[in-house]
Amino acid sequence: MNKKKIALCIASFFSQFSICMVNFAMIYFMREKYSLSSSVIGIASSIYTVTYFISCLAFSPVYPRLKRRTKAFIALFGMAVTNIIILSFSSVGLMYLMLALYGVTMSFLWPNIEDWITEGEEGRQLAKATGGFNFSWSFGAGLSTMVGGFLVEMSPSVPIAVGALIFLLVLAFLLKLDGTRVEVKNGKKEEGSTGRATLLRYFSWCGNFLNYSCYSLLINIFPLYAMDVLGFSESISGTLLLFRGMTTCFSFIFFSRFPFWQFSKVSVLLSQFALSILFFIFSFLSSSLSIALFFIAFGIVFALLYQMSIFHGASGASNREKRMIIHEVLLNIGMVTGSSLGGIIYEHFSFTAILYILSAVALLFFIAETTAVFILSKKGISL
Repeated sequence: MNKKKIALCIASFFSQFSICMVNFAMIYFMREKYSLSSSVIGIASSIYTVTYFISCLAFSPVYPRLKRRTKAFIALFGMAVTNIIILSFSSVGLMYLMLALYGVTMSFLWPNIEDWITEGEEGRQLAKATGGFNFSWSFGAGLSTMVGGFLVEMSPSVPIAVGALIFLLVLAFLLKLDGTRVEVKNGKKEEGSTGRATLLRYFSWCGNFLNYSCYSLLINIFPLYAMDVLGFSESISGTLLLFRGMTTCFSFIFFSRFPFWQFSKVSVLLSQFALSILFFIFSFLSSSLSIALFFIAFGIVFALLYQMSIFHGASGASNREKRMIIHEVLLNIGMVTGSSLGGIIYEHFSFTAILYILSAVALLFFIAETTAVFILSKKGISL
């Protein structure tokens, strides 16, 4: 990767580090400052994801008209300001409003960076570019929960304030980058590794919807379950989530170097089946060691599902920002589904009930998609 793309990877690392640290701390902040119930916290945690994907759709005609650095300014400055306001005022209603605006401004960040970092790349180079980007943001996400866990024990306000500061520093960094668009390298594609469009993007997007439904449950509801039922401290919960983050990071490196999953319908389908099995097994676990092993396994599957979604979506696309918007919208619908419904089910039933439901839904997706692949193959439609 060239220097600009390396710089974008660095920005992605710090941006996701801050986002995940703020989101992790916000759970404890809402519980400590406002004494909100688990279901309300789950719904509140999904506010920014709802406004994020709505904004991705609403502003999609606007994105191409704005300069990349302008979009970076709207995103990072807006995210910093909304979090500062949340800390500065004691109002639940204002907090909800700021969480909504937080999601609106964030919608100018990720489709922009994903389009920026993949432009001019196809085939193996596209896989390397997405692999580097995915490693960067996932490494930031992985470290954030551990760091956030220790900072939350000082005060839930501390990681939120630190996150706002990092947003401003990343903004200053991105404003120095050249946002000029470039064409595909040498005006040609790699032999034997062309960026052909594939119908597998639809199956991959479905897989990433499931992926993020499960992920949002772990980020937003598991810390409450770990504290209320298992008796784990905030730092232990953060460290357990670190196992998923770190495993995901290094899995992204592996999948960027070994292309067996590219344009493979078997990989797309089996990864979703693996998700179903993992969450069924998780329902029987209670010790910190067994849960750590679960997070390691989930981190591998998470990386594969995400990598396939962004790769198959970007491959062969003339308008990659539009494809990245679809990718972001679907994963955020998954985030909303996991956090909001997960919080309600956890409060009225149990965490185990959530795991059974997620396992069953993933299995239904696997069966439906396998049937669809069989029908398309019978009709001679290439994936």
